[in-house]
Amino acid sequence: MSKDFNQEKETDFLERLRPQLGELVAKATGGTDEPLVVEMLLEACYFLEVSSAKAAPLMALEQDVYTQTGTYHLLVRRLSSSLPVGKFQILINRELASGLVH
Repeated sequence: MSKDFNQEKETDFLERLRPQLGELVAKATGGTDEPLVVEMLLEACYFLEVSSAKAAPLMALEQDVYTQTGTYHLLVRRLSSSLPVGKFQILINRELASGLVH
């Protein structure tokens, strides 16, 4: 937990985002339940929100999440000019197979 977020503020933030992220992941996966993807998105949003109070805040994070159903590439960007604060743009890209062939 960050010094900038107390426990109650952190819990409220995560609980506000969790249902929205669950719906977004279900939409991206065609209804497949992917709790690991939801948790990774929650962590990214929280990290970006805490970072926003720093002198040089991060604006975006990218991460690959590997699950039994495939690989998900996540791009999470904090919208710095949003009112109220705490809005994020999220892109979920799924690759079932990729590689280089000769």
